[in-house]
Amino acid sequence: MQSLRLGRLARLLEDAAPRIPNPDRSLEQYTTPADLALKIAAHAALSGILEGSIVADLAAGSCRLALAALMLGASRAIAVEVDARLAPLCLKASARLGLSDRLFFIASRINRSKGPLKPGSIDLVLTNPPFGVVKKGADWEILSYAISLRAERIYAILKGGNLDFHKSMASLSGYKTYLLFKERFPIPASMPIHRSRVRWIDVDVILFEREERG
Repeated sequence: MQSLRLGRLARLLEDAAPRIPNPDRSLEQYTTPADLALKIAAHAALSGILEGSIVADLAAGSCRLALAALMLGASRAIAVEVDARLAPLCLKASARLGLSDRLFFIASRINRSKGPLKPGSIDLVLTNPPFGVVKKGADWEILSYAISLRAERIYAILKGGNLDFHKSMASLSGYKTYLLFKERFPIPASMPIHRSRVRWIDVDVILFEREERG
């Protein structure tokens, strides 16, 4: 029953929040699949940490992670995205889903500990950051900022094969690392460099959880 419900919601999300138009290769703009966004939000919901929470979607793109969180019980979602042209797309999607009073879009660059949100203001972070293929370390620019917000939990979609590195980096800031599941992430041909209709990338969906300090 849960999978059927998530499938129906994924179709609604897919229709409401279309793929990023004319994606910028330098930003590694790849649209998060609607079913994956909802699978992550469902994990947070079933863990009892989503209901009533304030969520940040960092490097938000078309805001599918933020919208999925709202669909499954988050109180508010703040989408932070450097590409300001995506704001109308996200806000239109939120209106179509009946969530327009709960989604907020901030056009801002994120760089390590610099960004528009205050530490302690966010309960939960969701992010599909750049994979770090074009710019090495781009994923950890976003994750470092997420950690600086001191959210209890951070869900991230990251390029596969680097789990040990992510563990070591997160532990330096007092976060434990859990590999939740592996996925095949589709990248449709949308840029001149793409040679195949769809390229599939192995990704890890990772939960970073803040350690309790005695």
